[in-house]
Amino acid sequence: MSSMLAMHIELCCFLAFSTLVGLFFLSLFFVPSKKNQVYPKSYPLIGCSLEFIRNRARIIQWTSEIFDKLSSSTYTLELPLGRHVVCTKDPSNVKHILKTRFNNYHKERKVIEAFSDLFGKALFLSDGSEWKSQRQFFRHDFDPKEFHDYTVVVEEELSGRLVPFLSNAEKTASTVDLQDTLRRFTFDSVCQIGFGFDPKYLLPSLPPTPFADTYRTAAKLSILRYTTLPLIWKAKRFFNMKSEKRLARMVDELHNFLGNIIAKKKERLLAREDLEDKDVLAKILRRAKGEQLDDTFLIHTAVNFIMGGHDAMCPALTWFFWLVSSNPNVEKVIVREIREKDGRLSDMVYMHASIYESLRLFPPFPADSKEAVEDDVWPDGTKVKKGTSIFYHIFAMGRSPELWGSDWAEFRPERWLERRSGSSDEWNFIARDPFMHPVFHAGPRTCLGKEIAVVIMKMVAATILKRFQVIPAQDNLSQNSDAFVTSRMKHGFPVRIIERH
Repeated sequence: MSSMLAMHIELCCFLAFSTLVGLFFLSLFFVPSKKNQVYPKSYPLIGCSLEFIRNRARIIQWTSEIFDKLSSSTYTLELPLGRHVVCTKDPSNVKHILKTRFNNYHKERKVIEAFSDLFGKALFLSDGSEWKSQRQFFRHDFDPKEFHDYTVVVEEELSGRLVPFLSNAEKTASTVDLQDTLRRFTFDSVCQIGFGFDPKYLLPSLPPTPFADTYRTAAKLSILRYTTLPLIWKAKRFFNMKSEKRLARMVDELHNFLGNIIAKKKERLLAREDLEDKDVLAKILRRAKGEQLDDTFLIHTAVNFIMGGHDAMCPALTWFFWLVSSNPNVEKVIVREIREKDGRLSDMVYMHASIYESLRLFPPFPADSKEAVEDDVWPDGTKVKKGTSIFYHIFAMGRSPELWGSDWAEFRPERWLERRSGSSDEWNFIARDPFMHPVFHAGPRTCLGKEIAVVIMKMVAATILKRFQVIPAQDNLSQNSDAFVTSRMKHGFPVRIIERH
């Protein structure tokens, strides 16, 4: 496309935007405003866009705060051009959406359109019979009987890379970004578990991370689509402009890279050289017993695996270590339990509760959206029309005084525990209603990798905290979540590593 045409398209977009702005100001004079209008302030044509723009760097926190300002567990945000989204943190509504009327709430069309180039029609974006068949197919790969194959990978990554890296940081008194370190660790582990490829990103030299960077860029550009009016990003895609051109390039690079891995896997299958391969992709191909599996579907499955593993595990571990380092009394109990249980992860009940408590405060995926297939009425009386976008707010649920008490802001693992009968220092873990804490989703779409994810988190936490103390590099460090789709720390997590004695 010529630069002249690109300039013409940009001019047209500017004129369209200018027209909307002009109509907005005219409407202020000719369209009656609502008296006593509650927060957030909504205007004709543009809805609450001004507040949205003002809070664009903290969307999850802002939409969570609205619940408190309105003293309500459900509210509606007015969007531009008459669109709106219903937000809720009411567990009864969440259960209604995710279980009771499960078939009435599908993936939001806007999400599917924005992310389909990257994730395709694999498990994350599928619905209905397509989703059911895929979930049944992949269920085998997350059976506890398969966990050993995955934990071996994590053990090797811990002993061969993460522990030596942290030990060197301790000896050299270096400050390390623990979030970046865990990003490299989880990306190495997830790729090896998922499709038998070792990126080797957590080497002592901290090499460039091109594959991970390509994935992250493609994900960020897909998120940009979601937060942009569909008409605008679709026009940009049609004319192959700027962000859309870059997204297409990133997706092609990512898919080509994974396509080559899959091709080699299929060659190993045909030559019967894959019998010792323990990764998920190898198991899928063997289970297909020579049947042709579409390469595009396998590529999208691999991308979904990265999202479900790396995008969840890295922020979850990062926030866990920040919370533990900020609460020395909790850390003391965890370390004592690690030493007493001597590697028996299933007996580390206090550790288990600490992980769930950190997930309550900082869920890796802080919210999820759906779309109503038909008209509906929620348990709290909210009427939802066909086609309405709905947003259940996991981040807000974990910080709700109504659900967790007035001490909700405290990192207190004991809220998940009860003393064993006749014991003063032994605990039982008490699971909460999953619709009150849908960090792993809930109902039929409960995360297949839930159990193995918690096991891996316990492995990492036990290995690090047994040997090292993680000290934030700045006193009274206050972290902000860079949360929209996943809750990364906005400025990383610089720490010092101290060897325990």
